[in-house]
Amino acid sequence: MTTRLNAQLNANVASKSHGITSTVSSPLNHARGLREAEQRLLGALHQAVNCGRPLVPHHKLGDLFDKGQLGRPARKLPNEWQPLDTGALRETAKLDQTKGPITAEQLTQAIERGTADLDNQAAGGEYRAFEEWARQNGDRLTPEAKQVMDLYSKAAAKAQAKGQTGIPTGEWNQMLEDMRSVGDKGMERELANLDKKAAPISGEDLARAIERGVRDADGQTHAEAKALADWARKNEGKLSPEAKQVLSTFERHAKKVTESGSKDFSKAELRDLHDAFKNIGDVSAQKALSKLDKEHGPISGEDMLEAIKEGVSDMDGHSSTSELRDFKKWAEKNKDRLTPEARQVLATYEKHAKKAGSGGLTQANFDSMVKEASQFKTFRDDSMRAALEKLDDKNGTISGRDLIKAISDGAGDLDGQAAGLEFADLQKWARDNYDRLSPEAKRVLGIYERTATNALAKGETGIANNDFKKMLTTMNLVVALPALRQIVA
Repeated sequence: MTTRLNAQLNANVASKSHGITSTVSSPLNHARGLREAEQRLLGALHQAVNCGRPLVPHHKLGDLFDKGQLGRPARKLPNEWQPLDTGALRETAKLDQTKGPITAEQLTQAIERGTADLDNQAAGGEYRAFEEWARQNGDRLTPEAKQVMDLYSKAAAKAQAKGQTGIPTGEWNQMLEDMRSVGDKGMERELANLDKKAAPISGEDLARAIERGVRDADGQTHAEAKALADWARKNEGKLSPEAKQVLSTFERHAKKVTESGSKDFSKAELRDLHDAFKNIGDVSAQKALSKLDKEHGPISGEDMLEAIKEGVSDMDGHSSTSELRDFKKWAEKNKDRLTPEARQVLATYEKHAKKAGSGGLTQANFDSMVKEASQFKTFRDDSMRAALEKLDDKNGTISGRDLIKAISDGAGDLDGQAAGLEFADLQKWARDNYDRLSPEAKRVLGIYERTATNALAKGETGIANNDFKKMLTTMNLVVALPALRQIVA
């Protein structure tokens, strides 16, 4: 047995593996040769597998095989090539079918739909699909859409750095929230400029900011409207009444644009928006002018001055722009109602407003304007003017009793002007409102004219107390006669 073993050990042993040959001529040499051959074999295999990576000690190779770190790993690493995700590809294909620029909102929705499945590929194959598509379509991405893609890239890189091919749910939700908050940069710049202005924000300032913010053809009308709405909610207390009207006007026009399927205002729609803004006018001026609309008959100088004082006293800086424009526009439509004095008052206002410039009337300018315009009075007597204003408030026909009361209230004071200024004021009012007088009122007017004329013939501007009482008695009889005739009949 021993002889046979020795003979076998002394025989030349040829061992071949992966092209490596070892010859062993003794038990000791045989064992040493096997170890050397093993080391050479493992070394060659290590170099072939690592492809130039830093070598690790031979005795560690077994551990690497066990851990899946040598050869093909047990699971994919994020930086390895991975197939493009079909769900993400479907979403990029939908983007390819759209026309015009790709907005932040469109890309966010595509990413959300393309990564919502639980296949653990949001930072892997899904990201690769969107990243390659964005690289090939960069010229179609709006600045905001590029910002959305940057947010996705950062979230994917963070996951890959941890050896993950998916994005954890919490981080994925935060990524989408950040994407949705990406606003329109053009509109944001304009709103940031408004933030620098002191309250209140005027309608003109807001209209100008909106027009500049939406005129770029970036397919972001929806985002622009959202950015404006968010800003308005935060700054509601700073908005003037005119600015609030501008805001509601824009929302109405933007809704019409987006509901039609458009992403941007067309040139025609921008012109319509601009015209709508111009027609908004000044709320304080319009409120004052609406009061004049409710009055009947001619507009006196006093009426016009009071309306101007009410319309521009808010000192919003628009007394020489939108407020003046509103008064001139109203006057053009109602020129047949304006007395000569009312026209002079308006001309005085316009003169001072133009002198003040685009900044509007200062308090000193305003006071100077009021003082100059106050001389253009249609009615010289205060008591008669107050009585006639009550007649102006009445709808329809002025009855005899209405006119008697006005004469009694307006000329009954003891200022000695019943045949002077008070009579002149009533004559001026009656001339402008003659078609509103009933037959009895016209007879009452005639009685007053005869009594006042008799006083003036004597060189007096007042009517003696007894004569004034007789005049009122006669007037009341004239008014009562029609009723008496009906009773007798």
